[in-house]
Amino acid sequence: MRRFLLVPLTMAIFLPSAYAQSDKEAITQAHWRTSEQARPVTPSDTEVLKATPDLKRAGEGYRDMCDTSVTPKILLLDVGGTLGTVSVVIEEDSSCFGGDGAQYTVLDKGHRVLWHNSAAGIATLESRHAGVRDLIFAGPGMKVPIWIWKAAEHRFVLHTVVDTE
Repeated sequence: MRRFLLVPLTMAIFLPSAYAQSDKEAITQAHWRTSEQARPVTPSDTEVLKATPDLKRAGEGYRDMCDTSVTPKILLLDVGGTLGTVSVVIEEDSSCFGGDGAQYTVLDKGHRVLWHNSAAGIATLESRHAGVRDLIFAGPGMKVPIWIWKAAEHRFVLHTVVDTE
């Protein structure tokens, strides 16, 4: 009887650290993408930009949530599953978004916001939830949040934060 209790107890102790280690390794191996890989917006991006929270059209340009003139960029990112390729709108403004330096908005093909916050970079992981790849976002510091797809809510939600030190 004791042997049967020992196996579940051992698994409960070692599995969380194994998952944390694999998350850390996945983050280390991730291919980060930033505004440097993004393209300038074009007139065909008008609907995506209209759907981006806190981004306002101002004459020929755009203004961010701090009312600073910005030149948004678009990054196409394949997250797989039912979402396929999503658009990532990047607004760079270090005075507005602090150490992250930019605001990232992830939108689906129907221009619905799936994730919106400040970040310094974005990457997909091989791990998936509901068929869609998990997302990670870079920022200042050594902690990296992992966001997973919640199909019922049609958005990415925070799953865990990994200390990469």
